[in-house]
Amino acid sequence: MGAVMMAKVYWNHVLLVDDNQRLLRNLAFLMHVAGFKVTSAATVEEALDALAGSTPDLIIADADMPGDNGYDLLQAVRSNLRTETTPFILTSPTDDFTHMMRALDMGADEFLPKPFTLDDVLEAVKRVQFAPHTDLIAS
Repeated sequence: MGAVMMAKVYWNHVLLVDDNQRLLRNLAFLMHVAGFKVTSAATVEEALDALAGSTPDLIIADADMPGDNGYDLLQAVRSNLRTETTPFILTSPTDDFTHMMRALDMGADEFLPKPFTLDDVLEAVKRVQFAPHTDLIAS
């Protein structure tokens, strides 16, 4: 439990997006235990509705969902002035290099292949959280 509590330092609100209800529930519970306010969405449409109401500190979304998928959500997030710099972790059932490069090229901050453990998620969150953000550096 100690490792869980160490992950969250500055961020409060995470938006989780996955069509796998079991995984979504488990991840939401674990992120809540880690100290995050959690908003969950099972579809990209639900995620966009949630984003219309508030901007989370972090988005973790599944790349492989029926209909609109995590790549579509990432594109929508990056093309919106209010959310364009929101840290984004894309998860995927494959660790294929092509998928990872596509995600990173589209602006994902991290790519996390499934299956993953809670520690994997928290490590990805820490990497994104403590990465230097060029939008914070004065020109």
